[in-house]
Amino acid sequence: MNHKTSTNEQVNTLLIGSFPKTTESIRATLELAGHFVEQIASLGEFEDAVEKNTFDLIISATCSSKFNTKELFELVSLLSPESIAVGYSTKPTPTSVVEFIRFGGVDFFCIPEDLGVLSSRVATILDQKQKTEETIETAENNIRLCNSINEELRRVSDENDSLSHELANSHCESQKKIQQAAIAAEFQTLVNQELEIESMLRTALGYLLTRIGATNAAVYLQEGDTDWGIGAYINYDRQPEQFQTLIDTLGPAACPSIADETEVARFVDGETFANTVGADTLDFSGSEVVTVGCTYEDRCMAAIVLFRGDSKPFDQECLDTLETIQSIFGHQLGTILKIHRRAESKWPSESIDDDEWNYGKAA
Repeated sequence: MNHKTSTNEQVNTLLIGSFPKTTESIRATLELAGHFVEQIASLGEFEDAVEKNTFDLIISATCSSKFNTKELFELVSLLSPESIAVGYSTKPTPTSVVEFIRFGGVDFFCIPEDLGVLSSRVATILDQKQKTEETIETAENNIRLCNSINEELRRVSDENDSLSHELANSHCESQKKIQQAAIAAEFQTLVNQELEIESMLRTALGYLLTRIGATNAAVYLQEGDTDWGIGAYINYDRQPEQFQTLIDTLGPAACPSIADETEVARFVDGETFANTVGADTLDFSGSEVVTVGCTYEDRCMAAIVLFRGDSKPFDQECLDTLETIQSIFGHQLGTILKIHRRAESKWPSESIDDDEWNYGKAA
């Protein structure tokens, strides 16, 4: 702050007036109170004065032909806005006093009558100005602090939201993993008890229905190196004759491409699936299709096709379940076939068919 209020600190004051007797009296009074006083005779010298120095107080005559109240406050506002202005006159009139205060003056003195109180009233004015400025500065600091706190709160809130979102996602992922682990253990336990392909297929499909809901399904087993045959099927909503024809023709068309895929594939548009595998689009119009290839030791043991109306789509939980049982299903088929191959090598006379991949169908 530019002004000083204690008796030991200098206050820079600009005195405006052209009558030596009056200006000398005011100057002496202010200097005795610790002011540094610079005097100019007219407003014409105002700009030069404020360019050289910064003034806490401007005290100006109001009864001179060289003075104009409006011009004074325009100059103060433009060139020295931090200064406070007080007026004085040896012959004040109510009109001149009111006009000075109305334009922005903070006090007015009658000289020589008010010389005795001039310094004390000016000190009070400067004191009040300093307190006001300190209050404003404190308020501005508080606003900046509040803005800083609000910004930090927003940042922390955003971090908390992000962390909460991550924790929620992590919790969901953990729950999903726990659920899929439970499904894997449950399915593994069920199919491990089955050492015949037909009974294993019935058990597997029955379990699958409890997890993903009613659906049409066909499980194709590889017969030899290139052929595929029906191992088991579920007819959910089709005419029996039409369904049998459908799954008989679907296997040779769809299984080779399914066998090449290691991931569960979902076709939201059944016609897209039909076009992909070369099947009749009418058979899959209005349906969703999911295909699953089940491998064991890098060989596709089974190709599964599931389809149902798109009004009951296969959601992510269904896909997760199919992914979970995919490898278990393939592994158990491979295990059963190994057992059969060993039995055939020991008791060839009991072998009914030399083709080790040709087994009965489970329906």
